[in-house]
Amino acid sequence: MSPSPPGFVLRRPRVPFVPGYCVLTPVAEVPGARLAELLSAAESVARREAVVRFGDPECFSLLCNAGRTRRRHGPHVHIILAPSVRAKRWALLWLSLKHLSRPWRWPVVRLLWRHR
Repeated sequence: MSPSPPGFVLRRPRVPFVPGYCVLTPVAEVPGARLAELLSAAESVARREAVVRFGDPECFSLLCNAGRTRRRHGPHVHIILAPSVRAKRWALLWLSLKHLSRPWRWPVVRLLWRHR
C-alpha cells in the first residue's frame, strides 16, 4: 500500500466486506484553504491505490466530509476502491451499516455492560 502524502494521514479502518477502504485527513486543520489540497491528495492516493489493486487508475470513489456533513472534527475524504458500479454500491451499503457492526456503540449493549 502507498504511503501517506506529506501533510496528510492515511488510515485504513477495517469495515466488514469493504476491502479497499481508507480515509485521508490533514495532519492539522487549517480552515478553508486546505480542502482543495485535501481533495487533490485524495485523488492521487486513490489513483495510486487503484492501479496497485486493480491495474486501472479509474476504479475509485471519493466521499468528502467537510463542514456540516461530518461526525468528527476536521475535514476528511473517504476513499473507496471498487472495480465496478456493483462493487461500489456494495461498499457504500456496508459503509452506511458499519456502525451496526460495532455493538458496543448500541445504547442497550453499553447499558448492560455497565451493570455487569
